[in-house]
Amino acid sequence: MRRLIGCLLCGIVCWTLAVPALQAQVSGPLLFVQGSADATSAPPQVQTYVSLIDPTTAESIPGIPADQFQVWEVGTPMEDLSVEYLPVGLAVVVVVDRGGISAPGDPRLREATDLVRELLARLSVTGAPNDDMVAIVGIGEKGVLSPMENFTYNPVDINMVLNALVVMEGEPLRGVTPLYEGLDGALSLLIANPDALIRKTIAHRRKIVIVFSDGVDRNFSNAAREEDIIRKANGADISIYTVGMARWNRPLADEGVLVRLARQTGGIYQLHNNDATHQQVLALMDRLATQRYQYILTYPTRRPKGDYTLKVEARTDIGSAERTLSFSSVLECPQIALIAPSDGLAVTVPYSRERRGFVPATVSLQVQINPTDGVLRFPREVRYLANGVLIGSSTVSPTFEFTWDLSTIVTATEELQTQGFTLVATAEDAYLGEPMESAPVNIRVTWEPIQYEPLERVLLWARTNWWLLSIWALLTLGILVLLVLLIRTRGELARRAIVSTTGVLRGITRRLGMAPPHTPAKLVVVQGTGIGREFPLNVPLVKVGRDPQFADFALYDDYVSNPHFSIQMEQGQCYIVDEGSTNRTFVNGAPLEPFQRVPLPPGAFIDAGQVRMQLIWENHPWSVPEGAAPTPAAADTAFRPSAEENTHPLREEAAQAPLVKGFTTPLPSAERSESAAQEEVGETF
Repeated sequence: MRRLIGCLLCGIVCWTLAVPALQAQVSGPLLFVQGSADATSAPPQVQTYVSLIDPTTAESIPGIPADQFQVWEVGTPMEDLSVEYLPVGLAVVVVVDRGGISAPGDPRLREATDLVRELLARLSVTGAPNDDMVAIVGIGEKGVLSPMENFTYNPVDINMVLNALVVMEGEPLRGVTPLYEGLDGALSLLIANPDALIRKTIAHRRKIVIVFSDGVDRNFSNAAREEDIIRKANGADISIYTVGMARWNRPLADEGVLVRLARQTGGIYQLHNNDATHQQVLALMDRLATQRYQYILTYPTRRPKGDYTLKVEARTDIGSAERTLSFSSVLECPQIALIAPSDGLAVTVPYSRERRGFVPATVSLQVQINPTDGVLRFPREVRYLANGVLIGSSTVSPTFEFTWDLSTIVTATEELQTQGFTLVATAEDAYLGEPMESAPVNIRVTWEPIQYEPLERVLLWARTNWWLLSIWALLTLGILVLLVLLIRTRGELARRAIVSTTGVLRGITRRLGMAPPHTPAKLVVVQGTGIGREFPLNVPLVKVGRDPQFADFALYDDYVSNPHFSIQMEQGQCYIVDEGSTNRTFVNGAPLEPFQRVPLPPGAFIDAGQVRMQLIWENHPWSVPEGAAPTPAAADTAFRPSAEENTHPLREEAAQAPLVKGFTTPLPSAERSESAAQEEVGETF
């Protein structure tokens, strides 16, 4: 009676636990993560192996697009998520509960082994790395797991399992067996396999347990043990599929435990008691074979070494499912080391007189990247610094070589130059973005001095002190200008003194017996101030002007410039030159161009200001007899130009020309007002 009551209480507790699981299955697909999220095999990529199972059929749900998956890393959605649906393989443990079905004459043990053979026929065994794997656990008397065969490496050793089935078929068993012991052994093979290589091989395979049993014997019913089995299976995302081996066309009396084990771990319970249920079991095995396909979710992580949370969500036609798990990042910042140049290197940069500079001398800088996390990668760029100043960079992996030209660092001098440099290489980790810096390397550089020739030294001094030379040149130029001005000033003063003295000396009486100078021609004033005055042209150059200080022949006329014109005697011919006079010079009524030498014919009339002169040559037909000066009336009648000559266009133009020399009164003009004529005042000198 007590045993019956205990069984009833146990059933109630187990059913209570099963109800939430059944309700959860109806809400959507089953999402299983096979193993931990892998961030170690291909860092910085994180790969998560996800199985999406239809809870009503035990079949993998195919064709879910990438946009219906979402991964959050520490609460941050990952954008660069890729999704692949690939065959990863199954890791199946077959549990045969021999107690109650292997008595002599009971056909159920043979039915169970035949079903196992059907399962083996549906496994994928091609010799590929993603082959299915299978292990078998037989439950013997007193909890002895026999026979028990562990997984083999790819490909699956089918014969190993087949031999175990033959052994069980040849060993009839009359007593009862503890089902939980066999399940615990099967979970151990999947969760904590003693072979490390097998653990690595089955890490991401879809893990399932298939149980063939007639239920739990009342002598081994234990609710706590059942909960422990369910907890272990769910913690490792292992589904338990149970097949109730009932007698042919009869129900199974103790199927409650098998139902709970299946439903609370995401599996399915299937009764086997006739041909119809036999086909249902085979159909279940077909659907189980589809679970070798999984979704592989991949995204890059930039998390440094440590443990982080990961949430995976999938949306399907039958609903959504999500799981939260953890993953471990192995990323650590690599180390960077300067492998060239060597520490303590001494370099001499020679100076070349032919090149007039330093000979190119280079130092090669190279680094080595040492990954501390075992993940080899290279930074995008390595920068090189000398005494904290950037000297260059390189993007050429793996050594990131950079050539440093030492001949361009300093300017050559006459002294030996020596300088020490501390070299450092810096970069950023391509994965974590953390800075890397090498240990310093010290080198010493010496630059040879310049050997100058004497002339080169003078030129160098001149280039260096060009500003002093500029000041000296300006001072010298100023002194020269002052000397020229002084000489000109002194010369002008001397000329004035000579002119003044000459005027005085002209009045000195010549001694008797001295021959008078030959005078072939002379100027005679025929109109204006000093009419009748004569001036002999007995020197090569005669200047005519207003005042005696500035002219050889002074006319004393306010309209005459100083000098006004000059007459040159050359080989018996006279030439006249207007010296830039204010009121112009006229020959026979025609104005002269300033500073242009013009031949002067004998007897020509010269107008300067209000004075008219005539050139008289000795023994010339036009010459006036010596000693007989022409009267003003006669001169005016004989030599004055006609009215037409007086209105010659050149003369009118000369009257209107601007003033060139100052202090000379301009001639009045009929076309100009008296006030305008008075405003034209210039300089004399």
